[in-house]
Amino acid sequence: SKHGLRAASSVSAARPVSDLPAHLQCSSCSKPLFNARQTPHGCRLCQACITGLLHEVEKRPCPGHTETCTLRDHHSEEDGGGEVEIEVSRATCFPDMATRREVAKLRVRCPNCDAGCSVQLEWARMDQHVQQSCDWHSLRCEQCKELILKKDMQRHTSSECRHRKETCDLCSQLVTHSEMETSHRNLQSDVCCPRFSARCPHCSERSTPMDRRGYVAHLSECPERPVECKYSHLGCRAMVRRSDLERHYKDSMDSHLELMDSKLKQAAALPSNSAAAVPQSSAGAAPPAPTAADGREVADVKRRVGSVFEQFKKLQVNVANWAHSTMELEQLADRT
Repeated sequence: SKHGLRAASSVSAARPVSDLPAHLQCSSCSKPLFNARQTPHGCRLCQACITGLLHEVEKRPCPGHTETCTLRDHHSEEDGGGEVEIEVSRATCFPDMATRREVAKLRVRCPNCDAGCSVQLEWARMDQHVQQSCDWHSLRCEQCKELILKKDMQRHTSSECRHRKETCDLCSQLVTHSEMETSHRNLQSDVCCPRFSARCPHCSERSTPMDRRGYVAHLSECPERPVECKYSHLGCRAMVRRSDLERHYKDSMDSHLELMDSKLKQAAALPSNSAAAVPQSSAGAAPPAPTAADGREVADVKRRVGSVFEQFKKLQVNVANWAHSTMELEQLADRT
């Protein structure tokens, strides 16, 4: 207000410099009576307790801890209880202007004292200090939305904020700092700077700087670029330089065959599981007992699967030769 008696939210937690007199302490939380309100029975509460503990219109027991918060009920004394809690609501409480004027003169520490501010002022003047001159007050950066101390804001916005705008010295476009390296100067990005060039990161000693088109074309054939093994779909996780692929396929033939064997075993196990599965006849009903015919069918499936595995083991050498021949044909096709 114009009299400086109402606390702004930024200074509502300001701490008094000296011990707080009892009559200026909230009857509920014992903190300073900022924006004090008084109940009809004379109990003084701070704004935080009024807002957090009382309903706007519905009456509830007074949160204060004074003798005036209870009344003696003579009708209930015979039942062993002689006191009744007084109920209040926000609507029944009124501003305590006398207490507010007294609290406004309290000398308090800046609410940013823990951050480093050493200023001490009358509480009524503290809000102006915090909003206009406190260098230790936290402000939210308009670009990245982070909380930054007022004294650091200029440096943050000019050289630290990840969303600050920068001018590309190659194409003169305004680009967000966080995008400068991730996309604007990344030759694999669709929005790469048209004037940016770089060497291949895999064979930089032998390559010359390239623009985006040349870079993408070079990567598709760079002999030093790590590529995925063509048997990755079987489970091979190796990343090998393109020039070393042929050696990898020869050296890893056994492991590739083992991966293929594992995949075939998994595929062959599916019919056995399906044949052994017995469907439910109806919801909640017990499955029918397996018959002799069912047992013979399962045994026959297992026998056939075992036969397939025996044949596969005998053909492993032929499979290896076939895989190597296929690899050579693919490489010949790529060169032609």
